[in-house]
Amino acid sequence: MTQTLSNNSFHILGLDTSSSQKDVSKRAKEIINRLKIDDKPVYETDIDVSNALRTESSVKEASERLQLPKKRIKEYFFWFQIADDIDERAIGHVRGNEYDQALAIWQKASDSDTAKALFYKKNLALLYCHILGKEDNKRYLQDSLQAWSDVINSDKFWSAFSKLYKLHDDQTSNQEIIDDFRGQAVAFLSDIFTELNHTYKDDNYINEFQKVFSSKGGKMEKTVLNPIYATINDAVESLEKMKISEDGVFDKDEADVVKKSVATIQSELNRLIDLGLYDDSQSKLMRDRAANALRTVVLDLHNNLNELNRSKKLLEAAMQICGTDSLRHKLKSELEQIDKNINEDIENSLSLEIPGYGGTIVFKNTFFVWGGKKVSYKDVTAIAYHSTRHSTTVYSVSVSTTYTYETEIVIGDDRVKFSLSAGSDESHEKETWAKLAGLLSHLIEPILIRKFVERIFDRGETVKIGYVDFTKDGYSYTRTKFFGGKVVESVPWDKDIYTPKFDSGEVILFKHDAKKDKGVQFASVSMSNDNAVIIPELVKTCLQTVLSNT
Repeated sequence: MTQTLSNNSFHILGLDTSSSQKDVSKRAKEIINRLKIDDKPVYETDIDVSNALRTESSVKEASERLQLPKKRIKEYFFWFQIADDIDERAIGHVRGNEYDQALAIWQKASDSDTAKALFYKKNLALLYCHILGKEDNKRYLQDSLQAWSDVINSDKFWSAFSKLYKLHDDQTSNQEIIDDFRGQAVAFLSDIFTELNHTYKDDNYINEFQKVFSSKGGKMEKTVLNPIYATINDAVESLEKMKISEDGVFDKDEADVVKKSVATIQSELNRLIDLGLYDDSQSKLMRDRAANALRTVVLDLHNNLNELNRSKKLLEAAMQICGTDSLRHKLKSELEQIDKNINEDIENSLSLEIPGYGGTIVFKNTFFVWGGKKVSYKDVTAIAYHSTRHSTTVYSVSVSTTYTYETEIVIGDDRVKFSLSAGSDESHEKETWAKLAGLLSHLIEPILIRKFVERIFDRGETVKIGYVDFTKDGYSYTRTKFFGGKVVESVPWDKDIYTPKFDSGEVILFKHDAKKDKGVQFASVSMSNDNAVIIPELVKTCLQTVLSNT
């Protein structure tokens, strides 16, 4: 017998549902008094009553429930109603554990559309539940649900039930209480099938119930759904707390957290599918929250680490689990954009084999890969490239010439450096260096300039390249006087500004000479200095910023 039926007040007190309040009080006192002298009462109306069922506390609680109108009607509905000889014969077989005979009697009696037949059918449905509490029988599960559906969905039954209940209830029950119970009957019934689910650890009991009634009661919420939602919530919070791009890499530990969280969410959602509750309104909200948590991870991986393929897989997972169409459309649009970005990334990928280094550097839209390490362009702090020519002479006669081509990419304290040498001015090494320099200029230089302009004009910082300082007021350097002391030489942004030029491995900055009415050399910075090669574009961008702010 299920817990709901076993703990039914009429069952505990050994009374028929037609018993009056006076009968209830009298029986409760009788049982309690007999228990005090260790006398375990047995009544002819008992059905599978164990000694452990009747205790002083359980009897008091049963009596109290029958005194409260809203609780009494539930006890009344979920117990056998013995109204005539047919019911007497059937319940007699139940007490003798002769269930097949009892089923046969009530099945035959309920095979019509009369109000009386519907009361037989309610007894039949209760008997199915009683038997299911003893054995896992899938045919009885289906028959039980069909019987309950026929009863609960019948206006004819509820009309007759209302009249009969008012006849048996000496507490002047009103129609409002009956109507209220009718609205909750399915939720109360779901508690019985939730108990069967726990007894046999078989989600089919809840799933089949959902197919028929699409409703859930307090026990299903508390003992089935809430633990599932809590597990999903923990996994979602693990995803929401992640700050993957903070250290600039998506490492194994972070990947494991994402993988474990996604697996947990999918496992619990599969449980909801098994229970038939996957499309429940509350489940849809939880599914949306899980999908949004995955989306947050996707945005971080995509926007900050350029993990396009991983982003796509996680967004596909988010689309599979999301609960509402509005979110699904949003995720679909974002997935289409990621697919577009992946295709563009493939098309715009460029690989350069570095002579003498036994490796290839690969440039993508937002990062490059060298030596198995991926570096985002936004993490680069400096670039440099320059070439030198070395001649060997004998008696003032040049006998050999070598060319060296240097390239450096600085990432904080780390440096990626390539030094290529060639014996002639036209060489594969020079061609490779020129391509590298062009890529750095095209892909990384604009990012560095944006950063420096923000530092100079938004934060009021000084950016130093070589010995030249760039500030919101202009560019300058400090020199030492011949006889001691220092003086600052500067070129303000509001004066005539000339674009710096490259010349023989140097970057030349200019100032305006009023007497000559032209630009003259102000300073020179070796191209071997970090970021010297970006000075021309930096000066132009700074000037544009000043002009746009005036």
